[in-house]
Amino acid sequence: MADPLSITLAAITLGTALKDLTELALKLHESFKKHAHNMRTAESLAADTVEIVQDIEKFYIARGDILDNLPDVRHAVARLSRDMQSVYDQCLPILHLANSPERGLRRALLKIEQWRNRKEVESNVRNLRDQANKCYRRFTRHTQLGTAVAIGELKASVSEGFSATTRQLSTLQVSDNNVLAFMGSTRAVLSTLPPDVILSKDLVFKLYVRGHVGKIDDILKNLASKHSYAVEEPDDWHSRPPNPCSVLPPRTSEAVDYVRDNTVTELIRVQQGLWNVEAGGNSIQKGAWALRKLAIDLMDLEMYSESLILCTWTVDLYKTLSKSHRDVYGPHLALAFFDLACTSYDTGDFAQAMVMTTECLSLLETCAPTFATEELMARALSYSAHSKCAIGEDSSASLQDADNSVAMFERLGVGQTAVIGPQQGGNYTTFGLLIGGDWLIYHYVYALDAQQELLYDSERYHEALDVGERALQVYRRLAQCYKHVDIESEVATHCHFLCNDVFRDVIPLSSALNYAQEAVQIWEEVHEITRADEEHILDSLATQTKILVEMGRPSDALTVFQKLERRVRTMATNQRMYIHKMQDLASRLHSKKHYAEAATASRTIVEICRQAPDSLSTSHRFLINILLDHIMHCHQANYLSEALIYSQEALAVAGQEHLKDAAFIDQYLLCINWAGYMSLEAGYPQQAINQCQVALNIDSSSFGYNARKTILWTIYRKALAFLRLGRLSLAAATITEGYDFSESTKHNLQAEDSYGWLLYVSALVHRCAGKQDDALTAIKAAISTFESCDRDRQSATLSDVQADMGYDAEGLCTAEENVQLTEKYASSSSPLDRNLYRTSQYSLCLRLFFNGEFTRARQLIVEVRNFYEWHAHSRNKWFIYLARALRAEGILECASDRHAEGAGARTKLNELQQRLRATLPGVADQVDVHLNYERNYPAWKRLREKYPLTCSHWVEEEAITGQEYTITHSILPPSLHPTSSLTPGGHDSRNI
Repeated sequence: MADPLSITLAAITLGTALKDLTELALKLHESFKKHAHNMRTAESLAADTVEIVQDIEKFYIARGDILDNLPDVRHAVARLSRDMQSVYDQCLPILHLANSPERGLRRALLKIEQWRNRKEVESNVRNLRDQANKCYRRFTRHTQLGTAVAIGELKASVSEGFSATTRQLSTLQVSDNNVLAFMGSTRAVLSTLPPDVILSKDLVFKLYVRGHVGKIDDILKNLASKHSYAVEEPDDWHSRPPNPCSVLPPRTSEAVDYVRDNTVTELIRVQQGLWNVEAGGNSIQKGAWALRKLAIDLMDLEMYSESLILCTWTVDLYKTLSKSHRDVYGPHLALAFFDLACTSYDTGDFAQAMVMTTECLSLLETCAPTFATEELMARALSYSAHSKCAIGEDSSASLQDADNSVAMFERLGVGQTAVIGPQQGGNYTTFGLLIGGDWLIYHYVYALDAQQELLYDSERYHEALDVGERALQVYRRLAQCYKHVDIESEVATHCHFLCNDVFRDVIPLSSALNYAQEAVQIWEEVHEITRADEEHILDSLATQTKILVEMGRPSDALTVFQKLERRVRTMATNQRMYIHKMQDLASRLHSKKHYAEAATASRTIVEICRQAPDSLSTSHRFLINILLDHIMHCHQANYLSEALIYSQEALAVAGQEHLKDAAFIDQYLLCINWAGYMSLEAGYPQQAINQCQVALNIDSSSFGYNARKTILWTIYRKALAFLRLGRLSLAAATITEGYDFSESTKHNLQAEDSYGWLLYVSALVHRCAGKQDDALTAIKAAISTFESCDRDRQSATLSDVQADMGYDAEGLCTAEENVQLTEKYASSSSPLDRNLYRTSQYSLCLRLFFNGEFTRARQLIVEVRNFYEWHAHSRNKWFIYLARALRAEGILECASDRHAEGAGARTKLNELQQRLRATLPGVADQVDVHLNYERNYPAWKRLREKYPLTCSHWVEEEAITGQEYTITHSILPPSLHPTSSLTPGGHDSRNI
């Protein structure tokens, strides 16, 4: 047990680190809340990071008594804090760009620079989130460990009564009677255990070993207090340089049992030998060498605390022996220092590891150079590199040690040494001994590992790649001879390393995929043998999925993703971390325009969260983010009915959270906005109006920047819903409300694309009301805003308004340009993207029709009509576009003297309207409203006047009565009033 002072200092250190970490996480999150729209992904990741850090803090508060004396926990927190600070420092320039007061060209250039850098920042924050997840995982693991330790401490008094007369280690679960027989204790001690506690075989063994190590510790303390060490002449073993061997940790049950049996035997032998020393019998040097071997066995069994005790005494004994024969015992003392450094590192005491490594290196410099001392120095240098890195020393010093270690191994010829393999007839398969020169190769590749890691941390990626490939080759050579899971695991680890994104310009995707597949295969085999961490398999599956996405193989990526999903679904711990990874993969599919696969992937994530939402911290808010991602993917894949259902669910959950916490506003407003949008797309404008009004009824005086942007979106959607219903005055009033809202805040909302959409719907309302000048002013301003935000220009409306005003040449030019600009969407996998192209085609068709270019116009309208016939059933709003296309096609055919085709189009339109009235009467009304809007546009009237029809197929009725077609006040913002410089003085589209 650590002394009270050490625990107190540990608690203060850890508590301070957590406080700093939490403050930095909140600072990072607050900064991202104020950035421009193209950093929204980073904002989401920063919010996740804050939640994880807060989870860590809560976890520590609840279990601090276990965590306080775990140095590696403090190291994990400190490293995470450093990483967060680094990411924050990299974010600051971009955040400054987002909040820059610059205007005009300078602002446009700054935004371009911001857009170029966004991926780097998002990647940094994503890596930070992974680091936070790993830190949290470390906390949870130590708590599980702490439970076993607590039981062990409860049994501490039992260790005093241990007896080695019998060993009953065969049962998997040991009852009180078995423990009594094994330990020779009393029932009174065991009665202090909680009821129904059954001790495992592993715990009983560890308690037994702990008791014997305690006795050895007491014997050595007694010897030291009496100063009863006798001066000894070096024996034959110590007269030679140390020739250590390396044993890989036992991983199979057979190997573990073998090492345990051997350890028990050695414990008794060492204890007996020390009793003889106390009585004036055996020599100290024999005890020192035996202690070292036993300490290594315990380290292999992962009993680090007990190994640390024995390593410390080994150093003490060799120090005593070296006082009389320094030249003989010096190399052995150096090896003891090295063993203590390794054990200290494994227990997380990196400062102690650094001190012992320094002692080892200093002592070796005074020893006569031999192959053994040179090799030990090379090993010590690689551990020095790892230790310096762990305690946060300058990376250049760590890298220098790693470089020196590798150079020394190669000077000794280790890099060119062939792997010998196990001795014939040996029992390697039982306990995994590396013999001959192969253990030197194993330590050489460990030095390469240190060099590779430090080069990577120093962003010297090409050099890191070269070292990583060399290390992989060595591990593969070892793995061919030694079928040990640790070596196999290293092969998998290095394969995974070589899949890293930073090597993409050097390693082709096909090679990266092979590495990822090899890593998955190895980890699955290792897992079957040892029940190794599932996370290795999951990480490799995630990497394989990501590479397949980059290769443009979405179906294969989805197959691997589903394999990942099946494993994540059954995880008992750390499930949230891998749900985040799955979210990243789904987003990657979406960003590569594999929308259907992205929707399928996010659907499975939602199912996992629904399966056990209570097991995830802050589960409701976490579920909201998952639902919003899925809604976005379904929307882009045109799975509108599914998106509508999930948007209603997200809104219901967010509403509950907002009732509990009024500060939960940003996500709540986002859910309202998505629900309103989905209702509008599904053909339910009144429902959208009702949902939008919920958001507008909330007091906005305390809203931040994000909330105000979302409110502007909500106002735009509400105005568009009124327009769908033909209620122009209410649409105009809503738009005016939007302008007033944008001007009432200190935030510059006029630079956001949501303000551009408000201008856009304003142009539509003006056009419907017959105010073409105002419509032209508004659509030009909207296009200017969209361009500054790097959004599509929506120039089809501009072409329509120009045609309304009689600017036919400009309208045709604009329509031609717009078709060219949107042609990139023609082959998109998303019908939503293709809709933008078809809208442009429709506008161009009408311009060509007016100019008498019937053949090309007919070709365009057929493409448009075919698209909406195929897709309108999945997005009710598109029935409006289908009806417009059918009418335009029919009139065009009749004007071309193709009356049979014109009559056919009329029949299709009549059937469509009848079917809608029977199944979707609300949508049927909207179709009628929009057909009437178009019938009253000046451009349409001019078209019909130019090509009057002699047939009766397209005798159209007057506008439907009962609709609201008046605007009682201006709905242009003050900056666009006729006195403004934006009032059009000419109509050449090249000036737009």
